[in-house]
Amino acid sequence: MTDNRKYYIDGSTVRKLEPYGAEPARRQYRPDRIPDMEPEVTPQQPARKRKPEVRKQQRNKDRRWIDEFKHGVYMTCAAAVVVGLCFYILKLSADVREEKNNIANLKSQLTAQLDENAEYSSGLESMTNLEEIYNIATNELGMVYSEPGQTVYYSQSNDDYVVQYKNVPEAK
Repeated sequence: MTDNRKYYIDGSTVRKLEPYGAEPARRQYRPDRIPDMEPEVTPQQPARKRKPEVRKQQRNKDRRWIDEFKHGVYMTCAAAVVVGLCFYILKLSADVREEKNNIANLKSQLTAQLDENAEYSSGLESMTNLEEIYNIATNELGMVYSEPGQTVYYSQSNDDYVVQYKNVPEAK
């Protein structure tokens, strides 16, 4: 039985076909280079000298780093958007609070103005004495109340004023 570690056959699972009758090409045995016990390749060595598995692992590490970087950028942007929205909501709530305070101030001003107007109107009402006006009108000016039948009613037009072209007719 031959020792498989003494020579290397090109190909991984399917052997290359040699011409009929020819011996397969063999490599020389190198004890420092046993395929099963090959030392791990460091990242400083060029990629062409690395094993395919090591190259694939390095490619995966590079892809993983890029994916992690993309994920980090995405999460940073998402966090910035969330923080921005929080500030916007805080600003809106502050605006609403300020407007409520303005409304409360305006309501208190309106109440104060209505109270002041009520005081002035009560003062004006107390200044006029209807009995005094009646006495002056009847005694000093000679005015009298109208008697039934002396009042004449006219239908009102849609206009705000009346233009008189003739004298008003006597009541019947």
